[in-house]
Amino acid sequence: MFKALGNVNRLMLIYKLASGEMEKVSVTEMAKITGLTQPAASQHLKILKTAKILNATKQGNYIYYTFNKSALINHKEKIDFLFGCLFLKCNKSGKRE
Repeated sequence: MFKALGNVNRLMLIYKLASGEMEKVSVTEMAKITGLTQPAASQHLKILKTAKILNATKQGNYIYYTFNKSALINHKEKIDFLFGCLFLKCNKSGKRE
């Protein structure tokens, strides 16, 4: 997930989808938004889909990507748990003592 969020173009796209500025995006639209080539935009979308940050839906000849809010909430909960372990002693199973 960190790799998926570690690129300014991917973050820009996530912001546009998460904020409601855009409901869905195709590879062509991603390329226009970011100024990337279509193959580069496709690779960025693939990384976000693999990380489950985006969902993909085929409509005709196009694949549209939408923001997967529940997956990001799940990632946030895991990060919050790990962050909490930094300041509290945790046993080997990861539970706080």
